[in-house]
Amino acid sequence: MRFLKPMTNWRRRVERRHAIALAGTIVGLAVVPFLLPAYPLALLTLALAYGLFAFGLDLGWGRAGVISIGHAAFFGIGTYGAAIAVNAGIPVAIGVAAALALSALVALGIGHVGLGNRALASTMAVLTLALTLLAEQIARSWLAVTNGSNGLFVPSPGVVDNFYRTAIVALVVVTAVWFVALRGPLGRRLLAVRVNEQRTEHLGVDPHRTKTTAFVLSALVATVAGSAAAPVIGLVSPATAGIVMSTQVLVWLAVGGRGTIIGAFLGAGIVTIGQEYLGEAIGSWYLLVMGVAFILVVRFAPGGLVGFAAKLRRSPLARSAAQDALIFSDHTDADIASARPAAAARGGDFGRLRQDEEMNIRPPIDLDPSALSLKDVTKSFGAVPVVRGVTLNIPAGQIVCLIGPNGAGKTTLLNLVAGDLPVSSGQIRIRDREVTSSSAHERAGLGLGRLFQIPSIYHELTPAQNMAMARAEAFQWVDLPEELERFTNNSDILTQDLPLADQRALELAMSIAWGPEIVLLDEPAAGLSHEDSVRLAQTLRNVNQQLGCTLVIVEHDMDIVRQLADRVVVLADGMVLVDGDMDEVSAHADVRNAYLGAV
Repeated sequence: MRFLKPMTNWRRRVERRHAIALAGTIVGLAVVPFLLPAYPLALLTLALAYGLFAFGLDLGWGRAGVISIGHAAFFGIGTYGAAIAVNAGIPVAIGVAAALALSALVALGIGHVGLGNRALASTMAVLTLALTLLAEQIARSWLAVTNGSNGLFVPSPGVVDNFYRTAIVALVVVTAVWFVALRGPLGRRLLAVRVNEQRTEHLGVDPHRTKTTAFVLSALVATVAGSAAAPVIGLVSPATAGIVMSTQVLVWLAVGGRGTIIGAFLGAGIVTIGQEYLGEAIGSWYLLVMGVAFILVVRFAPGGLVGFAAKLRRSPLARSAAQDALIFSDHTDADIASARPAAAARGGDFGRLRQDEEMNIRPPIDLDPSALSLKDVTKSFGAVPVVRGVTLNIPAGQIVCLIGPNGAGKTTLLNLVAGDLPVSSGQIRIRDREVTSSSAHERAGLGLGRLFQIPSIYHELTPAQNMAMARAEAFQWVDLPEELERFTNNSDILTQDLPLADQRALELAMSIAWGPEIVLLDEPAAGLSHEDSVRLAQTLRNVNQQLGCTLVIVEHDMDIVRQLADRVVVLADGMVLVDGDMDEVSAHADVRNAYLGAV
């Protein structure tokens, strides 16, 4: 078992190329006013403010997959925060601070409702659409504060001053967010949740918390962008918080490319500057041209211009900017001490010790003889009972196979134990802790791993990146058997191109790499050849013997069951029919006739 040290050197987050890019950006922004006349410089300033707005949306939509079609509400809060402060004669910083506080509260409320476990996929779209319509209506109606449709005038300090102020705000915000969030644990989790939320939750990450954090951060950046844009726009009107602006920022980000910093600013710059010059050249026809251009980008470059350029200059395997920024752990090999404390003495107690923003070492646990226990667990879908009063007691280190006909409730029972489904009644305990109402990520945090019928892995990443993602969420990780450790250094292929047997082996490696005490496996041999099934069974036996993991396996292949099972539990009609070793189960008349045939 290996223990990770906390990161103590911030330079590990910043590579030389990042420093060069930052320095080049600073120099470029510094000299631009000496190269451009006033009007193009003003357009570029507006594009910078809009690019920061698009970057804010990208933190939610592009990085975490949180759909917001009314994000201009937060941009409008920022513009009005600055405008109201200027017109009231109070420091702009106070108005911006108030706008940020309001945006944070609104975003937190919407995220809590729209990203909850019971929320539909369309809930966030509906809520954010309603928000931008409400924000625009309030701006039109609250005459005493917003001056209605006439808007509020914000004087400009001058074209050059405006540019430098906007550039500094954009540079500071983007750099701070990139360094603190995107290069840290949050950035990695954003990518993980977007690519495979199910697997990420079973690694112990709370998807709701992660996506809500991303949405709030997204709203705050959009608010800062709005406050920076106020003196650039000059006249702050309800349109800055309306549906048209919300639609435009979606176009900017789609054109430039989601999941990249440069994509947000490139898209905003091309569309903002392009429509100004096209409007002057061809009048209202520019809308048609921009619409056609947008359709072409979406059709032929769904990753935006940045993604299209990356495809032209890189192989399909080359990692994207988003992967490069987020996937790798902040720890290097030099940070890993090969300490092996009391793991063996504790009989395979690989208690889940999470590496979050701060890492606290959990004291040793006095294990209950039962690693997993179920008491009178039932589950009904409407009036149809699927699991009916199942009681099981599984000792630590045992391999238990669940068998039975289709519809017996095996997978449902595994989902209940994993926390993917709520129980109708009964009690589930992991060691000495009741987890009946705990979420899946909370159960993973107690040492519960999970494999699915269809391998649940990060298909867009390489096997090495998959392993890095899994191990990054652990304070301690396990030295895997050789047949699984091979994935740790495999960066030559995407996991979506692996054979099914290797995908299943990779999922197993990810599921045990952080040291769970109990692993649930749902038909791990499904779809495999006989030879691959035998190899997988041997791997599972090695995992059990070397790591001391308790394995609970749903399996139909009786050869695999005979090879693996210390104990067999037969389910029928949602109830336990027989519970014993393979000889006892095989000798049972009902089992022989109904499930095994002649044995």
